Amino acid sequence: MKKLFIGLLIIAAGAGAFYFLQQDKNKSDNRIEKELLVGKWKIDSIYNVSKDTSWPYWILAFKDSAFHQYHFDFRKEGGIVQSREGSVVADTSYFEWKKNELLIKDAAKDSSGESFAINRLVKDTLILQSKDSALFVLTRIN
Repeated sequence: MKKLFIGLLIIAAGAGAFYFLQQDKNKSDNRIEKELLVGKWKIDSIYNVSKDTSWPYWILAFKDSAFHQYHFDFRKEGGIVQSREGSVVADTSYFEWKKNELLIKDAAKDSSGESFAINRLVKDTLILQSKDSALFVLTRIN
């Protein structure tokens, strides 16, 4: 009886350790390297995910050449300079991090703005998802 109890205790301890290690691993995988955002980006494509199930194509991809003309320069201090290729006029907005979401605002002191979930942020690709499920795929400009 004692051997059975000790065996069950060892199995429970092993299962607990396995669960603890898996939870810790999942938390570290969700970490976003926020410093990768700083730099110049251009829009590659926009995907509009339709929630209408009657529509046969639930994902619409927009790959218009006009989208490729928009450039975004994310600065360390939280500023964004948006420009269009060939234009002298640039628009300035601001961003801040809210956990793993990017909040884009018109003015630095605004408390509200448009929130985007970061689906992917790596050296050369940034994928933002808006609240209405539109995906913005941006690529880094050298």
